[in-house]
This record gives sequence, structure tokens and C-alpha cells, in this order.
Amino acid sequence: MTQQQNLAARESNERNGKDETVITAIEVKNAQARLKFLPSKLGRYCIAFENAIYNWMTRNAVAYNGGYWDFYTLSNGGFYLQPTKGYMLTSPNGFMDDVSAQEAGIIVTLMMLSHFSFVMYEKEHHEDCERISAYFHQLRDFIFTLSPESQTKILNAID
Repeated sequence: MTQQQNLAARESNERNGKDETVITAIEVKNAQARLKFLPSKLGRYCIAFENAIYNWMTRNAVAYNGGYWDFYTLSNGGFYLQPTKGYMLTSPNGFMDDVSAQEAGIIVTLMMLSHFSFVMYEKEHHEDCERISAYFHQLRDFIFTLSPESQTKILNAID
């Protein structure tokens, strides 16, 4: 484990009151669990969040035309959605690169978690803002368990 991965795990543990050396992702495969997944994380905002994910991909992923998405829960409490294949992604910050399915999913989930946290703050929905911000940081911590190449792509895309 790299020094950066150790630091990410330690910071995540402090935020979440856990004692993990590695943050792991577990795919949600059960059909019933999939139906409950986003509502359990985002409550009444789950449909808007899911639509925002798909709309962002439509605007920023070359050749994206919808499709099935996998759901992942993280051992530190975070989560992300992931398309079934990689894409050429562009981002409003000038980022443009081919990314894997996992990288694309993490990028778009981070973008939308950030966006929704600001929307909740502006609406003075402070508990929702805190919860969504925590999901952002939990997913961001997970980035540092990935390869250095993936870390760089994701961080450049969301910067």
C-alpha cells in the first residue's frame, strides 16, 4: 500500500469512525437491493440524482447512449454508480481522455455528489448537505486505492 493510500484510509477512518486499512468496493447485484440502493443513500433526491448522472454522461461522454449501470457500495460508507464500459470523457474544466467504466462512474458520481451538496446547501437542507458531502469525501478517499494512472485521470477530471 502506498503512502497516499495509507493517508486516504486513515483520513476516511477518522471521518467515519472505522478502522480499515483498505477501502473496498462491493457490487450490489441482488435485484431487490438494487431497487433500494439509491433511495437508501439519497432518499427523495434519488431520482433527480440518477437522472443527473445520466444527463451528465450524455453531455460529456462521447458515444454514450444510455444503458445498464452497476451500483457499488464502499466499505467506508460511500458509493458510486458505474456504466458497463469505458468512454472518451470530456469535462467542463477541459479534461478529455479515455477512461475505464470504473473511472467514468467515479468521475460522474463525484461530480453529481458535489453538485447536489451545493444545491442542498443553497436550499438550507443542512442534514442532506452534510450526508451528501460525506458521500463525496468517502468516494474521494476510495480513489487512492486505485492505480496511480486512475487516480490521476479522476482527479484531473474533477479538478
